[in-house]
Amino acid sequence: MKAIYVCTIVLFFLFFNYGQTRNSFAHEGHDHSHDTAPVTIERSTYTHFQSILSIYQETYLNLIKGQLSSISVLAQILLDTAGKGIQTETRESGRHMMQHIYDGAQKLRQAEGLQETQKAFASISEAILPFFKSWPNQLNSNNIKLFQCKEHENYWLQPQNLSPICPYTLDKLLNCTEIIEVIEE
Repeated sequence: MKAIYVCTIVLFFLFFNYGQTRNSFAHEGHDHSHDTAPVTIERSTYTHFQSILSIYQETYLNLIKGQLSSISVLAQILLDTAGKGIQTETRESGRHMMQHIYDGAQKLRQAEGLQETQKAFASISEAILPFFKSWPNQLNSNNIKLFQCKEHENYWLQPQNLSPICPYTLDKLLNCTEIIEVIEE
């Protein structure tokens, strides 16, 4: 009777832990020295990352509406949040991602005009992209989709409930006739 009780408890914890790791946002302990290694971040950094995604989405919405005046304020908030992410992140791949988001946010804050704003936004998108390629389930968890414009190969994240709108075609020199959803679940 005691053996059955112990086996039941062990099985319960095995199934519980399986459910936790299957839905986790990043696996720990991977070697990040290769470009194909997954980008992982600490749980404490994930909170900052979710804030970054929220600010990024607000920036995206302002960009597609052509409202550039509030983007510098959003860029400063993004800069502060990415800075906190750099401080809390101990993993090399996560710190690298946060640093690139920080660098892109600096460019975004200093951007003058539409082209510089779009270029800085693209650099932030490129910084975030490896995380979602490593953990595509996080797109759905964060209610976003990842798209790419085939003509100029820039990526962006946008809310799932919006039809794809390229944030880079406000500049009349760029055209985007084919939008591709990059990672589908």
